[in-house]
Amino acid sequence: MLKFLSSLKLAVILIAAIAVMSILATIYPDADAFNSWSFRILMIAFFLNLSLCTIKLLPGFRKQLQRSAGDVPMEGAYRIYGVQEEELTAWLKESHYKVDRLEQNGQVRLLAQKGKWSLAAPHLLHISLLVILVGALISTFNTQGYVMGQVGQTRPFPDELNSAYQDSTVEILDFQTTYDAQQSIDNWVTHFNLYINGKLVGENAETKVNSPYRYGSLMIYQNSYDYRYLMEVQGAADAEMNTTYGLPDNQPSTIAGQTVVAATIDGKPYVQISDHKNPPRGQFVEPGDSLILNDEGATITYLDTAAYTILEVKTRRGTYVVFLGFILATLASLLFFSGRYREMRILAEQGDNQCKIWCFSKNAVITEEMEETLAQNWMKRQQEAE
Repeated sequence: MLKFLSSLKLAVILIAAIAVMSILATIYPDADAFNSWSFRILMIAFFLNLSLCTIKLLPGFRKQLQRSAGDVPMEGAYRIYGVQEEELTAWLKESHYKVDRLEQNGQVRLLAQKGKWSLAAPHLLHISLLVILVGALISTFNTQGYVMGQVGQTRPFPDELNSAYQDSTVEILDFQTTYDAQQSIDNWVTHFNLYINGKLVGENAETKVNSPYRYGSLMIYQNSYDYRYLMEVQGAADAEMNTTYGLPDNQPSTIAGQTVVAATIDGKPYVQISDHKNPPRGQFVEPGDSLILNDEGATITYLDTAAYTILEVKTRRGTYVVFLGFILATLASLLFFSGRYREMRILAEQGDNQCKIWCFSKNAVITEEMEETLAQNWMKRQQEAE
């Protein structure tokens, strides 16, 4: 059973299942699959599988780190090179190999190692994945909700977050649409005061699209927005029309037989009136400005713009754990590329002019390169000596 739980086969099955569930969760976001227990169970199972796999490999890694010249075997894939032990040792140290030496009864054994810490890379990568899985699992218990309000209003936290943040509110100070140099919409920005458990923790805080406000594990996003242009009609033949309207932003509304559109252009409110007979007419307005609504003498007066901001409030308890996992994964990648592990196992007789050398690396290409370097190096020195 333990063998199956730590097997690569199970890892592949679990990864495939998590991938399929993630795709379905993306296609059907309303299903909220990432917060389901079925997804959590898959992640816990993968964590267990990867943990057992890592634990199985650690004794071998420890043994590799503790290897010394005493572990050099007397038999193996040795090749003979015409070089004295002292000369070979000096060259190895110049080439940044760490050399361990053991002499017994005139027999010398050397173990030369280079890129030793790259052996830790796969194990550190495993650990980083475990940390990421822990952070992702914690994140499945995150909660989110929405706060909607006008400038000047103080709105309570959504019900979903009440258990963690009691007596917490958002006081909306300002909501603006910002424009770039070409007068195109650049962003939507909300300024607010944040109260957690009745205490002011964020004064004149700011959130905007793609730049959320953070307070500990809490994040506040600019989710969406809405405008209502407050317009008052007077003098309409139908008395029921003489009232105050909240017109949606840039959407046509029919009032007293006319089509009225209000929008913000270059940061200023603009009102346009049209019918099927006459060309559209409109103007930029300030509070109190009136326009003739129809031929009957009715007027429409701009009162104010009521801006509604919609903020998404989320907890992100596992975010920093995931970040730690990615940092460890980056370190593992650096170890991978810092240099592949190379090892030379060497046998020599004291005072002899030749050494038996066994070049070893898990990469066959690197092993071949090591053997070619040795052959070229010592052949060249022999020619110089002659």
